[in-house]
Amino acid sequence: MTLRQFGETTYNLDFEDNPQRFLFISDVHFDSVKCDRQLLTKHLDEALATNAGVLVFGDWFDLMQGMYDPRRSYSGLRPEYKSITYLDDVINDSVDYLKKYKDIMLFFGRGNHETNIEKRLSTSPLDRLVQGLGAGIAGSYAGWIRIRTGDDYSTMLHFHHGYGGAAPRSKGVLNVDLDQKEFSDADIIVSGHTHQKWHVPISRERISNKMHIYVDTCHHLKLGSYKKLDRFAGWEVEKGFSQPRLGGWWLELSKRRIRRGTVDKRLLDVTVVEAS
Repeated sequence: MTLRQFGETTYNLDFEDNPQRFLFISDVHFDSVKCDRQLLTKHLDEALATNAGVLVFGDWFDLMQGMYDPRRSYSGLRPEYKSITYLDDVINDSVDYLKKYKDIMLFFGRGNHETNIEKRLSTSPLDRLVQGLGAGIAGSYAGWIRIRTGDDYSTMLHFHHGYGGAAPRSKGVLNVDLDQKEFSDADIIVSGHTHQKWHVPISRERISNKMHIYVDTCHHLKLGSYKKLDRFAGWEVEKGFSQPRLGGWWLELSKRRIRRGTVDKRLLDVTVVEAS
């Protein structure tokens, strides 16, 4: 597996194995006392054992305990980070933790917790993480990834870390129709941020330039979180956040060729399984 940056917000992900597994996660909040590191380690160990590429779509870091952050809480600070070099300690700890998995860590997208640090402190924790790890790409907040094989089987993924509130009643599923219209070239649409978690597959009718009709599926994925909710006190409980469903999603991509009349499509079928 090889991920390369194509443009400012576009990337190519090439692989050879058939099928190939991937783990999509976001909102890890690794340095938070509420991060379920046991579950995270379980999923990354499984990814390592099955050679599954790992893509993190924002908020690997939490980084809310600096003096500049209105959400800070001293009780939310892990003991090992109680030092004058708080930011450095968190980044170095992430590098040490991920060294075991460096060969499968492909992508670290920006989330609002990373961009908050960039805005306030004029440094990029993700760039420093990738530099220290010597693996992966520190990517954009939103963009496109073309996933393909050497023999031209491909699928298009659009990602956005996420925006808006937690949508406690709709869970954000109402955005599926909007995203389907806005990103009509995508076969997979991924977002996080709200700590909700769901998968909505949408079948759609397509037509080739030779006027032959075929049907494919767009997979809408809302990624969960690895940050548990503590009802005692803190930002999340004060804002009335609901209990998150932890973990991300496994995706298995396999080759499928459609030949009907003049239609000759080389597609990657997507199988989605919850990482829980």
